[in-house]
Amino acid sequence: MSVESDEEVFVITDPKTFGVGRSIATAVNGLGADVVMSVMPLLKSHGNEPLDVIAEGMATADVAFTCTTHAITHTRARLRAAREGTRIGVLRGVTEEMMTEGAMAVDFKELRKRTEALAALASAASEAHVTSEEGTDVTFSVEGCQFFSLDGYFHEEYGFATLPPGESPTHPKEGTANGTIVFDVSMDNLGQLDEPIAITLEDGFVTDIDGGVQAEELEAIFDAHGKNARNLAEFAMGTNPKAKLIGNLAEDKKREGTVHFAVGDNESLGGTTKSDIHLDGVLRKPTVELDDTVVIEDGVLQRDLLE
Repeated sequence: MSVESDEEVFVITDPKTFGVGRSIATAVNGLGADVVMSVMPLLKSHGNEPLDVIAEGMATADVAFTCTTHAITHTRARLRAAREGTRIGVLRGVTEEMMTEGAMAVDFKELRKRTEALAALASAASEAHVTSEEGTDVTFSVEGCQFFSLDGYFHEEYGFATLPPGESPTHPKEGTANGTIVFDVSMDNLGQLDEPIAITLEDGFVTDIDGGVQAEELEAIFDAHGKNARNLAEFAMGTNPKAKLIGNLAEDKKREGTVHFAVGDNESLGGTTKSDIHLDGVLRKPTVELDDTVVIEDGVLQRDLLE
């Protein structure tokens, strides 16, 4: 994040993430920067807007670290802060253990090269087709949709960085996704999945959900948040070989060879559909075809394409 000694840094935590936030604040203080740490109330869901006082702090700081249980990445507060020039480091749901092993133990420079190469390759594609042995079979357009390189480094064009690092996301072109997605690892607000959840998509929106108790919970979330909660908001490919599948989306979705989709708000990824939730769900061993190129095959990222 390139924090400098003359900068004002805002560290945001909640009651469950205070330890991580305190460590970040201590490191920032060690650089000689002025740091303010705030413990905000625990949000109900990923994508919920923070309190106004938090949004104001984010917009006026030089750098803001969001060390929160639920992500505030896909919020109007984060977008406003980015427009104001705040550099934002996202550590959503990150635990102290995750800061010292797994995905954070990766070679950051090599990961950046791999993730940037994948983002460039994918941004040149027009159509995506994702399948899996679990039953995923979905197609959607990515024409004109920029893929990001979330590699742990701050990129000015995105306005934020994420830790742990290692994914290349975009938003599927709105209204184009059709087929079935089967989440078989974990999902935001639900945690590690007891059994797969299958969602059916028609013209970019979820029309049916099938699975066990957790599928019923997801249906209830959709019912509580309106039509746009059913929007297919994100498609992303993991690039971090050190990431583990632990039931925490902050790390699960970074594992090399996995993909994740999100439902709800897509503004932070360049879309125009607004919602007060953004929920990710992970697929363990997908096959991804971009135009006529197989980029991931049965959970294996084709690294030779990225050299």
